[in-house]
Amino acid sequence: MTRISDLPVNLVEEILYRIPLKSMRTVRLTCKECDTLSKNRSFSKMHIGKLRAVKEGESLMIAMIDYNLYLMKVTLVDNENPFIECKGKLNKQNKISQVFYCDGLLLCIFDDDDTKAIVWNPYWCQTRCLEFRYSHRPYRRDMFSYALGYEDKGSCPSYKFLRFIDQCVDYKTRDEFLWYEIYDFDSSLWKSLDITPHWRILCHQPGVSLKGNTYWPASQRNTNDVIDDHIICFDFTSESFGPLLRLPFDAGDEDYVTLSCVREEKLAVLLTHNEAGPMEFEYGLLLRLRQKRCFGAGRKDVVEQVLESVRTGS
Repeated sequence: MTRISDLPVNLVEEILYRIPLKSMRTVRLTCKECDTLSKNRSFSKMHIGKLRAVKEGESLMIAMIDYNLYLMKVTLVDNENPFIECKGKLNKQNKISQVFYCDGLLLCIFDDDDTKAIVWNPYWCQTRCLEFRYSHRPYRRDMFSYALGYEDKGSCPSYKFLRFIDQCVDYKTRDEFLWYEIYDFDSSLWKSLDITPHWRILCHQPGVSLKGNTYWPASQRNTNDVIDDHIICFDFTSESFGPLLRLPFDAGDEDYVTLSCVREEKLAVLLTHNEAGPMEFEYGLLLRLRQKRCFGAGRKDVVEQVLESVRTGS
């Protein structure tokens, strides 16, 4: 009698691919091989792609409205406003103030609880609670920045959670409070990072995850103007920040720079201009991160990232 372990992997994947998503949890409990295969990164992306295969002009997305997460269906209609349908509320209890996406996972920061965060996998309907070592919310204002990323280890990425605060506590003496820490999902341990920033990331400036790393709009440190005319990356493999990458435009004091990810391949930058009243979209910029291999100190092989413009529009 042929067992499922005797079948070729691609055939098993095709069989599991045809199983409805709501039945996958039951299948995982019946067979160890199916459970292992279903956790494979390539299979998960294939199954998620099946969910995305909706009608032309339709898309499913998660939106945050009034501290809650909702699954929304958006239908684009020619020459008309898009039709938006709410399919259901996703969270049940805590108010959610911030959400960060990485590789199919959602990092949820609570508005009414500063002791923990939740990482949610909508694909498996699983959550993981991350207890903080230190909390700091003066006047109920969250001063921390957050990022979710991973170290690429092939089919099984090693996820990590970055949390940091960079705050000036006395503008006269220029005293600052810095705290950088990272949580490793594999070891379930926190670790403090010894980082001396040469950059400044504005509080509540959201980062964008791309290929396991996180990018923020940033500015040079120790300057009078805090202008987001650079991008900086945190590498979750080396657990360190890279160099400031200069954007090909000059942002003003009243401008706002927003990053987004395009097809998990490129970064998109939107410059919002706010000088003469209402917010105006100045122009958008599509950037590709090109790796440049060079030799650093001690002739060690070093990979640098270089921004190159792909397309601009005004």
